[in-house]
Amino acid sequence: MNPLEYGKLFFTMNYFLLFLCAGLLGGCVTSTYNPGTEQQEALLFSTPTEIALGEGVAKKVEKDLTVIKDPKLLEQIDRISARLVPVADRKDLSYRFTIVEMPEEDQPNAFALPGGPIFVTKALMDLVKSDDELASVLGHEMGHVVAKHAMKQLQASIGMQALQAAAIGTKTDSQTIRGMNLAFTSLFLEYSQADELEADRLGVKYMKAAGYDPTAGIRFMERLRDYTRKQPMRQYSYFRTHPYFADRIRLIRQQAEGKISFDDYINQKN
Repeated sequence: MNPLEYGKLFFTMNYFLLFLCAGLLGGCVTSTYNPGTEQQEALLFSTPTEIALGEGVAKKVEKDLTVIKDPKLLEQIDRISARLVPVADRKDLSYRFTIVEMPEEDQPNAFALPGGPIFVTKALMDLVKSDDELASVLGHEMGHVVAKHAMKQLQASIGMQALQAAAIGTKTDSQTIRGMNLAFTSLFLEYSQADELEADRLGVKYMKAAGYDPTAGIRFMERLRDYTRKQPMRQYSYFRTHPYFADRIRLIRQQAEGKISFDDYINQKN
Protein backbone atom coordinates (compact mmCIF):
# COMPACT_ATOMS: atom_id res chain seq x y z
CA MET A 1 0.00 0.00 0.00
CA ASN A 2 1.22 3.50 -0.83
CA PRO A 3 2.96 5.02 2.20
CA LEU A 4 1.54 8.40 1.22
CA GLU A 5 -1.94 6.96 1.63
CA TYR A 6 -0.95 5.59 5.01
CA GLY A 7 0.39 9.01 5.96
CA LYS A 8 -3.14 10.36 5.48
CA LEU A 9 -4.67 7.28 7.07
CA PHE A 10 -2.80 7.72 10.34
CA PHE A 11 -2.69 11.52 10.42
CA THR A 12 -5.43 11.64 13.04
CA MET A 13 -3.30 9.47 15.32
CA ASN A 14 -0.61 12.14 15.68
CA TYR A 15 -2.06 13.77 18.76
CA PHE A 16 -2.39 10.38 20.41
CA LEU A 17 1.25 9.71 19.58
CA LEU A 18 2.35 13.03 21.02
CA PHE A 19 0.56 12.10 24.22
CA LEU A 20 2.24 8.71 24.08
CA CYS A 21 5.64 10.33 23.60
CA ALA A 22 5.16 12.47 26.67
CA GLY A 23 4.26 9.37 28.64
CA LEU A 24 7.43 7.66 27.51
CA LEU A 25 9.59 10.35 29.11
CA GLY A 26 8.18 9.53 32.50
CA GLY A 27 7.75 5.82 31.90
CA CYS A 28 9.94 2.96 32.98
CA VAL A 29 11.44 0.13 30.99
CA THR A 30 10.01 -3.32 31.62
CA SER A 31 11.99 -6.41 30.71
CA THR A 32 10.09 -9.57 29.82
CA TYR A 33 10.95 -12.86 28.16
CA ASN A 34 9.38 -13.31 24.72
CA PRO A 35 8.94 -17.03 23.94
CA GLY A 36 8.60 -16.26 20.23
CA THR A 37 11.96 -14.53 19.85
CA GLU A 38 13.42 -16.53 22.75
CA GLN A 39 14.94 -13.33 24.10
CA GLN A 40 14.62 -11.06 27.10
CA GLU A 41 13.18 -7.81 25.73
CA ALA A 42 13.20 -4.34 27.24
CA LEU A 43 10.21 -2.24 26.13
CA LEU A 44 8.62 0.98 27.28
CA PHE A 45 5.18 -0.13 26.10
CA SER A 46 2.94 -2.39 28.13
CA THR A 47 0.74 -5.01 26.48
CA PRO A 48 -2.45 -2.99 27.21
CA THR A 49 -0.87 0.02 25.45
CA GLU A 50 0.11 -2.17 22.50
CA ILE A 51 -3.43 -3.53 22.23
CA ALA A 52 -5.02 -0.08 22.52
CA LEU A 53 -2.76 1.35 19.82
CA GLY A 54 -3.46 -1.51 17.42
CA GLU A 55 -7.22 -1.36 17.95
CA GLY A 56 -7.25 2.39 17.44
CA VAL A 57 -5.45 2.13 14.12
CA ALA A 58 -7.54 -0.90 13.08
CA LYS A 59 -10.72 1.17 13.38
CA LYS A 60 -9.24 3.79 11.06
CA VAL A 61 -8.15 1.12 8.55
CA GLU A 62 -11.63 -0.41 8.52
CA LYS A 63 -13.15 3.02 8.00
CA ASP A 64 -10.89 4.00 5.11
CA LEU A 65 -10.72 0.66 3.28
CA THR A 66 -13.52 -1.60 2.09
CA VAL A 67 -14.15 -4.47 4.48
CA ILE A 68 -15.00 -7.67 2.60
CA LYS A 69 -17.68 -9.85 4.18
CA ASP A 70 -17.77 -12.73 1.71
CA PRO A 71 -19.05 -15.70 3.79
CA LYS A 72 -16.87 -18.24 1.98
CA LEU A 73 -13.67 -16.24 2.47
CA LEU A 74 -14.50 -15.42 6.09
CA GLU A 75 -15.17 -19.08 6.81
CA GLN A 76 -11.77 -19.97 5.38
CA ILE A 77 -10.05 -17.32 7.52
CA ASP A 78 -11.91 -18.50 10.63
CA ARG A 79 -11.13 -22.15 9.93
CA ILE A 80 -7.40 -21.51 9.60
CA SER A 81 -7.04 -19.00 12.42
CA ALA A 82 -8.86 -21.38 14.78
CA ARG A 83 -5.89 -23.74 14.40
CA LEU A 84 -3.10 -21.14 14.32
CA VAL A 85 -4.08 -18.90 17.23
CA PRO A 86 -3.89 -21.60 19.95
CA VAL A 87 -0.28 -22.43 19.00
CA ALA A 88 0.98 -18.82 18.92
CA ASP A 89 3.64 -18.03 21.51
CA ARG A 90 1.86 -14.99 22.91
CA LYS A 91 -1.34 -15.95 24.71
CA ASP A 92 -2.06 -12.45 26.04
CA LEU A 93 -3.53 -11.16 22.78
CA SER A 94 -6.76 -11.48 20.84
CA TYR A 95 -5.84 -12.04 17.19
CA ARG A 96 -8.42 -10.64 14.79
CA PHE A 97 -8.40 -11.21 11.02
CA THR A 98 -10.10 -8.90 8.52
CA ILE A 99 -10.30 -9.02 4.72
CA VAL A 100 -10.12 -5.63 3.01
CA GLU A 101 -10.00 -4.20 -0.47
CA MET A 102 -8.10 -1.07 -1.43
CA PRO A 103 -10.25 1.63 -3.04
CA GLU A 104 -8.18 2.16 -6.20
CA GLU A 105 -5.85 -0.76 -6.91
CA ASP A 106 -6.14 -3.88 -4.80
CA GLN A 107 -2.82 -5.72 -4.59
CA PRO A 108 -1.85 -8.98 -2.83
CA ASN A 109 -1.03 -7.66 0.61
CA ALA A 110 -1.20 -8.48 4.29
CA PHE A 111 -0.18 -6.50 7.33
CA ALA A 112 -0.36 -6.83 11.09
CA LEU A 113 -1.02 -4.10 13.63
CA PRO A 114 0.25 -4.10 17.22
CA GLY A 115 -1.70 -6.25 19.63
CA GLY A 116 -3.34 -8.64 17.18
CA PRO A 117 -5.36 -7.05 14.33
CA ILE A 118 -4.30 -8.61 11.01
CA PHE A 119 -5.52 -7.50 7.59
CA VAL A 120 -5.45 -9.48 4.33
CA THR A 121 -6.46 -8.02 0.97
CA LYS A 122 -9.02 -9.62 -1.31
CA ALA A 123 -6.33 -9.82 -4.02
CA LEU A 124 -4.15 -11.96 -1.78
CA MET A 125 -7.09 -14.21 -0.90
CA ASP A 126 -7.58 -14.73 -4.64
CA LEU A 127 -3.88 -15.56 -5.12
CA VAL A 128 -3.62 -18.36 -2.54
CA LYS A 129 -4.62 -21.84 -3.72
CA SER A 130 -5.11 -23.74 -0.46
CA ASP A 131 -5.63 -23.48 3.28
CA ASP A 132 -1.98 -24.37 3.76
CA GLU A 133 -0.84 -21.43 1.64
CA LEU A 134 -3.13 -18.99 3.42
CA ALA A 135 -1.91 -20.38 6.74
CA SER A 136 1.62 -19.44 5.69
CA VAL A 137 0.50 -15.83 5.21
CA LEU A 138 -1.47 -15.63 8.45
CA GLY A 139 1.31 -17.37 10.39
CA HIS A 140 3.85 -14.87 9.03
CA GLU A 141 1.74 -11.90 10.13
CA MET A 142 1.14 -13.48 13.54
CA GLY A 143 4.91 -13.79 13.78
CA HIS A 144 5.24 -10.01 13.44
CA VAL A 145 2.76 -9.54 16.29
CA VAL A 146 4.37 -12.15 18.52
CA ALA A 147 7.85 -10.68 18.01
CA LYS A 148 6.48 -7.15 18.69
CA HIS A 149 8.18 -5.87 15.55
CA ALA A 150 5.84 -2.89 15.19
CA MET A 151 6.24 -1.83 18.82
CA LYS A 152 10.01 -2.14 18.63
CA GLN A 153 10.03 0.04 15.52
CA LEU A 154 7.76 2.54 17.20
CA GLN A 155 10.00 2.67 20.24
CA ALA A 156 13.06 3.21 18.08
CA SER A 157 11.41 5.77 15.80
CA ILE A 158 9.64 7.77 18.42
CA GLY A 159 12.57 8.62 20.68
CA MET A 160 13.51 11.79 18.85
CA GLN A 161 9.87 12.73 18.39
CA ALA A 162 9.36 12.39 22.14
CA LEU A 163 12.12 14.89 22.76
CA GLN A 164 10.63 17.25 20.21
CA ALA A 165 7.19 16.92 21.72
CA ALA A 166 8.57 17.67 25.17
CA ALA A 167 10.49 20.66 23.80
CA ILE A 168 7.49 22.29 22.14
CA GLY A 169 4.97 21.46 24.84
CA THR A 170 1.43 21.77 23.52
CA LYS A 171 2.45 23.56 20.30
CA THR A 172 2.53 21.08 17.45
CA ASP A 173 4.17 22.64 14.40
CA SER A 174 3.88 21.28 10.86
CA GLN A 175 7.44 19.89 10.84
CA THR A 176 6.77 17.81 13.95
CA ILE A 177 3.51 16.53 12.52
CA ARG A 178 5.27 15.49 9.30
CA GLY A 179 7.94 13.74 11.33
CA MET A 180 5.33 11.87 13.34
CA ASN A 181 3.55 10.89 10.13
CA LEU A 182 6.72 9.45 8.64
CA ALA A 183 7.61 7.56 11.81
CA PHE A 184 4.13 6.12 12.12
CA THR A 185 3.93 5.22 8.43
CA SER A 186 7.25 3.39 8.50
CA LEU A 187 6.04 1.52 11.56
CA PHE A 188 3.73 -0.66 9.48
CA LEU A 189 5.36 -0.60 6.06
CA GLU A 190 9.06 -1.01 6.55
CA TYR A 191 9.99 -3.88 8.79
CA SER A 192 13.66 -4.70 8.54
CA GLN A 193 14.64 -7.71 6.47
CA ALA A 194 15.67 -9.43 9.69
CA ASP A 195 12.15 -8.90 11.03
CA GLU A 196 10.63 -10.37 7.88
CA LEU A 197 12.80 -13.47 8.06
CA GLU A 198 12.02 -13.87 11.75
CA ALA A 199 8.30 -13.67 10.95
CA ASP A 200 8.81 -16.34 8.28
CA ARG A 201 10.54 -18.56 10.85
CA LEU A 202 7.71 -18.13 13.33
CA GLY A 203 5.13 -18.69 10.60
CA VAL A 204 6.65 -22.08 9.78
CA LYS A 205 6.72 -22.93 13.48
CA TYR A 206 3.01 -22.17 13.87
CA MET A 207 2.08 -24.02 10.67
CA LYS A 208 3.82 -27.15 11.91
CA ALA A 209 2.20 -26.92 15.33
CA ALA A 210 -1.25 -26.39 13.77
CA GLY A 211 -0.86 -29.36 11.42
CA TYR A 212 -0.44 -27.43 8.16
CA ASP A 213 2.10 -28.26 5.47
CA PRO A 214 4.88 -25.68 5.94
CA THR A 215 6.23 -26.27 2.43
CA ALA A 216 3.06 -24.57 1.16
CA GLY A 217 4.82 -21.35 2.10
CA ILE A 218 7.41 -22.11 -0.56
CA ARG A 219 4.75 -22.66 -3.22
CA PHE A 220 3.05 -19.40 -2.31
CA MET A 221 6.33 -17.47 -2.32
CA GLU A 222 7.09 -18.81 -5.79
CA ARG A 223 3.64 -17.81 -7.06
CA LEU A 224 3.95 -14.39 -5.46
CA ARG A 225 7.39 -13.96 -7.03
CA ASP A 226 5.99 -14.80 -10.47
CA TYR A 227 3.09 -12.39 -9.92
CA THR A 228 5.31 -9.47 -8.90
CA ARG A 229 7.63 -10.00 -11.87
CA LYS A 230 4.70 -9.39 -14.20
CA GLN A 231 3.70 -6.14 -12.49
CA PRO A 232 4.99 -2.68 -13.50
CA MET A 233 7.60 -1.14 -11.23
CA ARG A 234 6.07 0.98 -8.48
CA GLN A 235 7.72 3.68 -6.43
CA TYR A 236 5.95 2.39 -3.35
CA SER A 237 5.21 -1.26 -2.80
CA TYR A 238 4.40 -3.51 0.12
CA PHE A 239 7.14 -5.82 -1.12
CA ARG A 240 9.75 -3.06 -1.52
CA THR A 241 11.33 -3.62 1.88
CA HIS A 242 11.00 -7.38 1.96
CA PRO A 243 14.02 -9.66 1.51
CA TYR A 244 14.61 -11.28 -1.86
CA PHE A 245 12.16 -14.08 -2.57
CA ALA A 246 15.10 -16.49 -2.82
CA ASP A 247 16.16 -15.61 0.72
CA ARG A 248 12.68 -16.18 2.08
CA ILE A 249 12.20 -19.44 0.19
CA ARG A 250 15.57 -20.67 1.41
CA LEU A 251 14.70 -19.90 5.05
CA ILE A 252 11.24 -21.47 4.81
CA ARG A 253 12.68 -24.62 3.27
CA GLN A 254 15.37 -24.82 5.94
CA GLN A 255 12.76 -24.46 8.70
CA ALA A 256 10.24 -26.78 7.05
CA GLU A 257 12.51 -29.53 5.75
CA GLY A 258 15.76 -29.06 7.66
CA LYS A 259 17.72 -28.73 4.43
CA ILE A 260 18.35 -26.41 1.50
CA SER A 261 18.06 -27.50 -2.12
CA PHE A 262 20.67 -26.93 -4.82
CA ASP A 263 18.32 -24.45 -6.50
CA ASP A 264 18.25 -22.42 -3.29
CA TYR A 265 22.01 -22.05 -3.49
CA ILE A 266 22.12 -20.91 -7.11
CA ASN A 267 19.06 -18.64 -6.98
CA GLN A 268 20.63 -16.16 -4.59
CA LYS A 269 18.85 -12.93 -5.51
CA ASN A 270 15.40 -13.48 -6.99
